[in-house]
Amino acid sequence: MGKVAINCLPIKCIIGTLEHERVTPQKVILDLEFEYDASLASATDDLTGSVDYSAVERAVVSLVSKSSFFLLEKLAGAVAEKVLEFDGVTRIKVSITKPGASAYGAVISFTDEYRRQ
Repeated sequence: MGKVAINCLPIKCIIGTLEHERVTPQKVILDLEFEYDASLASATDDLTGSVDYSAVERAVVSLVSKSSFFLLEKLAGAVAEKVLEFDGVTRIKVSITKPGASAYGAVISFTDEYRRQ
């Protein structure tokens, strides 16, 4: 299995439960790591045997920027579902950091792993 990582992807979206969070988009930072069988891509050096990372990135940016979830957990699940739609992807680890979430300046993030059913 090959692994692809897309790290430090900043996207603005509506996320949170507080009144002001439901109005003003805020930045979240995504880190994704997904697995697929990379043997064909490795042998042929052809994109058709791989997962198009650029297409994955575009799909995630489109989804997140249009979303308006209350919880990071729900957003992470939606991102995982989107990436698992790509042929060959069997597992994804999603980490979402919400820099402005803490009243004390801490960095808050949520991470989970998802597998194709």
